[in-house]
Amino acid sequence: MGRPAEILKIDRHTNAEMSFKLGAHIQGIPGQFVIVSLAQVGEIPISISGFSSTGVEITFRKVGKVTSELSHLKAGDELYLRGPYGKGFPLECFESQRLLVIAGGTGVAAIKPLVEYCLHDDKHKIKKLDVLLGFRSPKHILFRKELKRWEKNCGVVITVDTTEDETEAWAGGIGFVVDFVKHVSDIGPKTKVVIVGPPLMIKNTVRELIHHDVRDDNIWTSLERHMKCGVGKCGHCRIRDKYVCLDGPVFNYVEATSLID
Repeated sequence: MGRPAEILKIDRHTNAEMSFKLGAHIQGIPGQFVIVSLAQVGEIPISISGFSSTGVEITFRKVGKVTSELSHLKAGDELYLRGPYGKGFPLECFESQRLLVIAGGTGVAAIKPLVEYCLHDDKHKIKKLDVLLGFRSPKHILFRKELKRWEKNCGVVITVDTTEDETEAWAGGIGFVVDFVKHVSDIGPKTKVVIVGPPLMIKNTVRELIHHDVRDDNIWTSLERHMKCGVGKCGHCRIRDKYVCLDGPVFNYVEATSLID
């Protein structure tokens, strides 16, 4: 079942996506995940979307039985955690390097701790950081307050697939993230890149990055969407001889090419 964790705060980003700030002290690496359990309901692997002095943050989309029940909880309620599990982003590979982080939709939750790690007071860790994010529409944007804070400390580009049926004015980009790679300056063979999102987005974006001389062995991605049990028991995430929840979810793209659908 795991250890109990109190919900300290709930941030509802959209009708389906929300974040819980939990009173659980976990020492982890950006890119890792926890197993979240609810008694008599079930359990599910969820990425850690933030670390703080008071605990950790998880972010999820209401799409199934467990996440639907989670969405009904309120501050003060308890759930259960196990972990952290999996392999996170190779932070040592990014030190003093040019880093480009690209994410789409709820994939932003997985890269959020990485960006915040890079923007920590010890700024010499990263030579230069750019963040390129894509969402379905303006109303689907996650972590609005955090994005404004990031914009003060690194290059941030936010684009949406469409602005149709929107009531708010949108001054950002319109189109897929792959279309905006060419607008990021100073990328080339030495640039380190992290990409998290749907498989088609990853493939198309990597193709564009390679066109701009980025090496495929300098690209990392997270395949967390394949996971179910999170601990290698159910076999749901097995692709050939790899278990995404044990061998990943973070993989170098050279290895991930044989694992992406």
